[in-house]
Amino acid sequence: MIKSLFYTFLQTKHQEENVDSTDPNYPLFPQEVEIRPIAYFPWEILKTLTIDEIIDKFQLPMEQIRDTMLRDVSEDVISRTNFMICCAEILVKDLDTNTIHQVKLWKHPNENNFALHKSWIEEFVKRRRLVDGMVVGMYWDFEATMFCFSVLEGSK
Repeated sequence: MIKSLFYTFLQTKHQEENVDSTDPNYPLFPQEVEIRPIAYFPWEILKTLTIDEIIDKFQLPMEQIRDTMLRDVSEDVISRTNFMICCAEILVKDLDTNTIHQVKLWKHPNENNFALHKSWIEEFVKRRRLVDGMVVGMYWDFEATMFCFSVLEGSK
């Protein structure tokens, strides 16, 4: 809790009855209050890393991609992505190290997931020494048009 001083000009009924009504200057009454901070939790994608994601590819379900980076794309375009090979170079900002990395986002027509492949291994797994069991978070930054990434919990 954060303590803050709050000033009010409201008076109790007793103070109101005893005050001079001709005096235009109302006194301010300080009151100490405790304010609970609102925790900001931007993570739209939360994943506990598996061994497959450490040695092969980082899977992102279609629903999460649709709800984040494809939020403004028409349903017609999204439904067409189910039947084609999609590949896009995207930027991912590592919030822990304040670095930006270019990775390839893939989708094969036979799979329901998007995936970050080889670039994921080089840019994140090896560089950050990620291991299975770590919890990572990602969200799509619409202003910067990139994913933001952070390791939220380490293993053991």
